Amino acid sequence: MKPMPARKADLQQPVSPMTYAVIALVGLVLAIAFTFFYIYQVPRLVQSGAQGQVFYLLLIPWALASAAFLFGAMKSYAGFTYRRLGSALELGGPVVLFCLVLVGGFKLVPPAPETFDLTVRAHSEDGRDPLITSGKITIELDTALFTEPFNSNGEADFKGVPPKFEGATIRMLPQVEGYEQKWQRHKLKGHLFDIPLVRAAQPVTLLTGSIIPAPRKGQQIKILVDGQSAETFADEFGRFSLNVNGKPGDTVRLKAYANGQLVYDDNQVLPGPITFKLHQPR
Repeated sequence: MKPMPARKADLQQPVSPMTYAVIALVGLVLAIAFTFFYIYQVPRLVQSGAQGQVFYLLLIPWALASAAFLFGAMKSYAGFTYRRLGSALELGGPVVLFCLVLVGGFKLVPPAPETFDLTVRAHSEDGRDPLITSGKITIELDTALFTEPFNSNGEADFKGVPPKFEGATIRMLPQVEGYEQKWQRHKLKGHLFDIPLVRAAQPVTLLTGSIIPAPRKGQQIKILVDGQSAETFADEFGRFSLNVNGKPGDTVRLKAYANGQLVYDDNQVLPGPITFKLHQPR
């Protein structure tokens, strides 16, 4: 933009400066009202992806108010000439500032990115595992499901998430061994999110079996699982059953005691039924 000398013809206006001042005031009121509306509606606009379009519409009343005040009420003047390949574009008066405000808004505030990347981390709710590095997690975006594994850094990376999910509440399904696999709802407060995982209740399997030989009259054979609190006694026929932490196919260490003396110590596979021989004299 280059200044141009004021001329009498240039300063002639179709209406009075007071009229321009009123136009500027009306434009300013509309601009301020539109600005408050924009600020209040930002979360919804972000979710719908219309934030950028509404922002650029907001520039129009600001540009109109500025041009009407400076060039109408204040009787200022400006000119702009652009020459390229023998062609020339010349602008003068209020239209110069009007265009500058619009162009400035486009340049100073870049358009919102079309997508963003979301990184999800997980930790145990009880604090024993501060970072989960195995398993995978699924997120639900509208009706689409996306699944990514946790890498060695404990991060599941989702690429190209639509901008309307910025600040939105979405559902996540962690699938990690030893933890509950339940859908969780979380509000995205950034592009890096950390979710808590609740340890799954340990499965319980009924282990049944019998011992050889059966207990003598008045003798008690205590049977227990190493590392667990469950224990029981064999009946007069040598039969027993007890609930064991573990699922079918798991191996547990089974022990038997007679009068406080260890008479059996070996591994067994759930759920049985099993039969074992006491390997020490009683």
